Amino acid sequence: MASLDLEQISDLVTFRTLAGRNATEQIVHRPGDALLCLDYDGTLAPIVPRPQDARPQPGVLEVLASLLPRLGSVAIVTGRPAQVVLDLGGFAALPDTRHLQIRGQYGQEIWDGATGHLEVPAPPPAIGRARVELEGLLAEAAHRDPVAAGVVVEDKGLALVVHTRRAAEPGAALELLAPQVRALADELGLAADLGRNVIELRADSIDKGDVVGALLDRERPQAMAFCGDDLGDLPAFAAIEAWQAQGRAGARVVSASEEVRELDEHADVLCQGPAGIVAWLRILDRATRAVGSSERGDAR
Repeated sequence: MASLDLEQISDLVTFRTLAGRNATEQIVHRPGDALLCLDYDGTLAPIVPRPQDARPQPGVLEVLASLLPRLGSVAIVTGRPAQVVLDLGGFAALPDTRHLQIRGQYGQEIWDGATGHLEVPAPPPAIGRARVELEGLLAEAAHRDPVAAGVVVEDKGLALVVHTRRAAEPGAALELLAPQVRALADELGLAADLGRNVIELRADSIDKGDVVGALLDRERPQAMAFCGDDLGDLPAFAAIEAWQAQGRAGARVVSASEEVRELDEHADVLCQGPAGIVAWLRILDRATRAVGSSERGDAR
């Protein structure tokens, strides 16, 4: 297999490890045997103050429309409800979704692009109780300390997310509220996970590493990559590391941000935010088209 020239392809993409280069090359040369997993917020879409405004980074839909018919499987793995990501991203309108799936709510919800079917389980009772308790907790916190003003709750059905991004001081609001929200989660038997100016309450302890493991078992790819931007993506990166330890081709692709610089050290491929992710996807797109054209020419 000929090596690809990955130098100076984009100022937004840095190949930090040999594993990142090898996995990218394997995906390019055998796209039909590849699995590509992508987070949504902060990866395919920029982080915005209001979650309902998170639209795909310019270029995302165009490059996915070109790549999807050639890749074995593409999975959007997100903590958001699958239907929400489907609507925000406009992914159902892509010309060919046969190889696309959305694993929402950390894999609890599944949208299958081949059939258009969406599988959604019933919400657990503890989430309903937390919904009521959080309203009072946040109101009381804002009354006691103005730093908590502007904090909102996103209701995801199977989970609740406390967002501090719209507070005057998001970091200070998160620091203030995190212990209280965690105490409530413990009381109700829920998990509480910190992210980029968010705290998420959910009943199921499944994480993105579990989703990636299930996808690897199901798809059995020759090469794979996971693209993420936040602490909640670390379990997925750990699954990639375990895959790499078996001598398999895998890449941890990080969408870098100032808020979560500690994620950079885990990157095999470091991209400068969602724009960098688009640049890396375009590398795959151009290279897979070029390799395909070359192979067809050799066959003739």
